Amino acid sequence: MGAPGSGKGTQAQRLVKHFGIPQVSTGDILRKHLADGTPLGLRAKEIMAAGAYVDDQTMLEIIRDRLTQSDAAKGFILDGFPRTIPQAEGLTKLLAELGKPIDAVLLFEVNTDQLVQRLSGRRVCELCKKVFNIHTAPPSVPPECLPGRTEHQVVQRPDDQEETVRERLRVYEEKTRKPVSGYYSYTGLIRVVDAEGDIDAVTRRMFETLAAGGGSAGEPQRKVKGKRVAVKRAKVKAKKRARKLVRRKKAKAKRAPAPRVRVRRAKAKTRAIVRKKARKAKPKAKARRK
Repeated sequence: MGAPGSGKGTQAQRLVKHFGIPQVSTGDILRKHLADGTPLGLRAKEIMAAGAYVDDQTMLEIIRDRLTQSDAAKGFILDGFPRTIPQAEGLTKLLAELGKPIDAVLLFEVNTDQLVQRLSGRRVCELCKKVFNIHTAPPSVPPECLPGRTEHQVVQRPDDQEETVRERLRVYEEKTRKPVSGYYSYTGLIRVVDAEGDIDAVTRRMFETLAAGGGSAGEPQRKVKGKRVAVKRAKVKAKKRARKLVRRKKAKAKRAPAPRVRVRRAKAKTRAIVRKKARKAKPKAKARRK
């Protein structure tokens, strides 16, 4: 997992080289199904032709098809999927059926301003289609452009403009990062990697995090355990309060007199008040007779 420009694709390739397992990109396998004209590809093509996004169920079936291939028998790296909670839940169920549960979820974290600089600084050569960055990898020779041409003719794509980049990052944060990373945090699978700085340094931190069982990911695991303990304690306290309240009501009911007793006492109290008023009135009556 990672925002656009976080470098997750680059690091995924290094994981492929290290572990010898395939990188599974939903975009790549979807395009392959479309190009090959497979039943899944044709279904996705119809959906896209109608102007809609390919539904989660179709994407999960495409992933199932990819993960059952021989090169994924020893493992795989998912890139760019899942993007939503329903996709994450569907993926969990699918992998349980295949007997291939997720070992870890790597979350590449980069400061927003750094991401904006990376993405808005990107330029593409219109001639040779090479990608550059005016901040980190400006156009230079080498690499040359087309044979016999050394100068690149670079342009900025509309989706790399700063306003567009910030909106893309906002949508990613709201729709993907917060909900999906939260989902995997409570399963104890999330592994947070500081993805700022030199590419090799990021790679080193990534492998250190995996070897340590998570590094930053240890905190979410402790939170899971802590949350469970807190919930259990809260339930115990609630039960104790309920029992205490019941005991108080029973004790109050025992102390309270029966209804008949209360009536008799009320009548006796009324008679006493009447007698008291009568006694006070007698001297006044005697005085009037005299």
